Amino acid sequence: MENEIKNGARCKNPLRKRVWRDCLRDWKRYLMIFLMLVLTIAFVSGMYVANNSMEHSLAESVDTYAREDGHFELSSEADAELLSALEKGEQADVAVILRERAYKEAEGEVEKAVRDAIKENIEESVASAIEQQVKEKIYSASAETENAMTDEQKEEMFKKALSAAMDENYDKAVKEALEKAYDSDEYKDALEDGLEEAKKKIDEEIDEKIGEAKENYELDANAVPVPVNIYELFYKELDERINSDASYEGTVRVYIDRDKVDRYDILEGKAPQNADEIAIDRMHADNKKLKVGDSLIVGGKEFKICGLIALVDYTTLFESNTDTMFNALTFDVGVMTKEGYDDLNSSEHKNYAFRYTEKPSDEIEEKEKSDSFLKVLISQTAVSEEEQEIKEYVPAYLSEAINFATDDMGNDKAMGGVLLYILTAVLAFIFAVTISTTLEKEASVIGTLRASGYTKGELVRYYMSAPLIIGVFAAIVGNILGYTVFKDIIVGMYRASYSLPSYKTLWTSEAFIRTTIIPIAIMLIINLIVIVYSLRLTPLRFLRHDLKRSRRKKAIRLPRWKFFSRFRMRVFLQNIPNYIMLFVGITFVMVLLSMAVGMPTTLSSYKESVDEMMFADHQTILTSTKDSDGNVIETNSEGAERFSMVSLNYKRKGFTEEVMVYGSEEGSRYIKLDKGYFGSGSNAVYVSKAFADKYDIKKDDMIDLSEKYENKDYRWRVYDIFDYSAGIAVFMSNDMFRSEFGKKEGYFTGYFTDEEITDIDEKYIAKVITSDDVAKIANQLDNSLGAYMSYFQYLCVIISAAVLYLLTKIIIEKNERSISMVKILGYRDGEISSLYMITTALVTIITELISLYLGYIFMKSYWRSMLMELGGWFEFKMTASGFVKEFVMVFIAYLIITVFDFIRIKKIPKVLALKNTE
Repeated sequence: MENEIKNGARCKNPLRKRVWRDCLRDWKRYLMIFLMLVLTIAFVSGMYVANNSMEHSLAESVDTYAREDGHFELSSEADAELLSALEKGEQADVAVILRERAYKEAEGEVEKAVRDAIKENIEESVASAIEQQVKEKIYSASAETENAMTDEQKEEMFKKALSAAMDENYDKAVKEALEKAYDSDEYKDALEDGLEEAKKKIDEEIDEKIGEAKENYELDANAVPVPVNIYELFYKELDERINSDASYEGTVRVYIDRDKVDRYDILEGKAPQNADEIAIDRMHADNKKLKVGDSLIVGGKEFKICGLIALVDYTTLFESNTDTMFNALTFDVGVMTKEGYDDLNSSEHKNYAFRYTEKPSDEIEEKEKSDSFLKVLISQTAVSEEEQEIKEYVPAYLSEAINFATDDMGNDKAMGGVLLYILTAVLAFIFAVTISTTLEKEASVIGTLRASGYTKGELVRYYMSAPLIIGVFAAIVGNILGYTVFKDIIVGMYRASYSLPSYKTLWTSEAFIRTTIIPIAIMLIINLIVIVYSLRLTPLRFLRHDLKRSRRKKAIRLPRWKFFSRFRMRVFLQNIPNYIMLFVGITFVMVLLSMAVGMPTTLSSYKESVDEMMFADHQTILTSTKDSDGNVIETNSEGAERFSMVSLNYKRKGFTEEVMVYGSEEGSRYIKLDKGYFGSGSNAVYVSKAFADKYDIKKDDMIDLSEKYENKDYRWRVYDIFDYSAGIAVFMSNDMFRSEFGKKEGYFTGYFTDEEITDIDEKYIAKVITSDDVAKIANQLDNSLGAYMSYFQYLCVIISAAVLYLLTKIIIEKNERSISMVKILGYRDGEISSLYMITTALVTIITELISLYLGYIFMKSYWRSMLMELGGWFEFKMTASGFVKEFVMVFIAYLIITVFDFIRIKKIPKVLALKNTE
């Protein structure tokens, strides 16, 4: 240093040595901030690393396992001609094909009709001529004879002669007459006129029908072809039972072992090789505690689990693409050999997967190709020789089973990033308040340094050192933990919900930027603003401890309260900025607690009340209302009632919700609509309470629904709200249902019953909806998140304790000299603690009460937005005990912190009041 002075150079800044001493001196506060930053960064970093790694693995699986670009299900197996036409990807010219087909049918029918008419006329003419000849011969012979015959004798002779003449001459005469007639110009003219008339009627009918179809489906035979490769992916759905759990009743969807499309990753075991082996979904196996080698009852037959797999088209176990939530508890997917598959007794779903021959470059092009192929599918099935119905069409980009996991990971990353930045900002403000308090305590030192020639920049860098050091070290340690410990924790959480293939850990710049660069930047920017703003004062004012910018001539006049009350109010007024930070911190914690406490309560409440919500214990939907012999399928189940049902879409604000539309008869014991509604003739419907609550629909509002696979819309007025909270549904009379959807008299979809139907063959049953199906969203959410919510509650208590510790420590440190002075005046530690701690306790209680309400409002809004994306609806609920639990958990954290505050107050020396008194 002496050499530097001799040479005229400025010596090194001695403040550098104080940085580490300051950190050690206040190590408890810095350790608390460090630990909170480390845990948060570690969790979010682990989330980013796990998500990015698994998303990369899922993206690679598209080609690795030949994932489908979509699939469709037909009512019956497609013939080779239809499959060939679909693979070419060309829309059929429906009008031309149907017209030619109708013309061919009409030619035969017209020719037959003309020939039948001519034959009938000739037969009548020949018979009449023979009869006339016989009659003339009989009666003329009778007149020539001497003995006149009676009328009875004449009649008897006529009948015998007519019979003999007919037997001898009729067939020959008819044949000769027909040959002559068929060769005549009159016949040809009649045939031509008949064909013209028939074609005219055909043209009118087809033009009307095809014109409507072209408008609804936007068909264009000249559209650009969308060539695809189509693969059979037939499956059967059967009951699943487990020997070790007699109460379990599930459903398993079984495919023949795949080798061309939608292959799978074998996570444990091997692929099925024998007829008695089955490989099942890994996640479902984990949920039911099944392992390789265990037995599984499928459709009443026992199979051995040979492998646990992750199917590329079932990363999430959605039983139907329209389901509100996946179901890994009672729904399973498996593959087996063809021999084992053929031995299963169940109806087969004619499902086909397709892959584009030319891959779309992005999702926009994929959507265009998907829409185009749907038109191909509609047009080609319409002209198919065998009548076909499209039961389902799901392009890959809309498949929940394929995309839900990836979308959820993306949402989790976004939410984790937001929580990280919020908590970092809260800690940064706490850091800033701490530094601001330090600046007040060291005002004379700062004034002396400034007067000695130290620049603002040097002081800024000195006071910025602690936040920088803490932030950098926390980011380093947090990222190390994120890439090791927390990454595995996050993967475990996702594997508990999704059927994910194996993956490799990838380092990504996104994780580094979001969990290291941005948090450090937030920490530094907030502290820099506060420090620079605080150092704007002149050195003289720092020396005088004159740090207030507002010039208040006198203190706020308080009411004539008792001394302790007035003193506590002064403490509050002097620490308003700190209490504002306390409010922000507690509110942040309460929002998290509202989720952690409210979600289990909501799910439990929904599961308990779902049985009461159902208007029928069983809704049995049939594949066909007639059996193979053409007889209407009936049931003898007590109380069975037919119903009609169709699925439509409700589109709003970029989201499409599936709505079930029911047709009901007057006097139904299940769907009880007002008697005044029937026969009113109005174009009005009932909407379920869940539908009305979710979309804020009221009586007399207008709702617009649309068909799934055609451009057809329906607009109805809301007659009233039907008390049904188990689903998004619309109810109308059966007459209106048949009229709106063009169904014939007697049409129905299935049966409502209070008991399971046992007298209908399984192959005619498409699905049975029970309370378990309705409650599966709650069951799955509870299974996936329930245990984590308990841990999350404890984490919230720890965060609240840390925030309270840091802020109450600042408040006490800011008032150390006042506390020391009060001690000199003779007040005991308990009395002094009551002066400061009761004030903070009251602020904490009031803040908690306000935050309880704010957290509840936030969670209701968040819950609504979440279910808007998931589909379905049930309200977010928080019981009185839930509010009490939230309040008590945070207040217990505060009570623990008060112990440390009391110890801190007790350690403040009396001599402190005599130091630095200007």
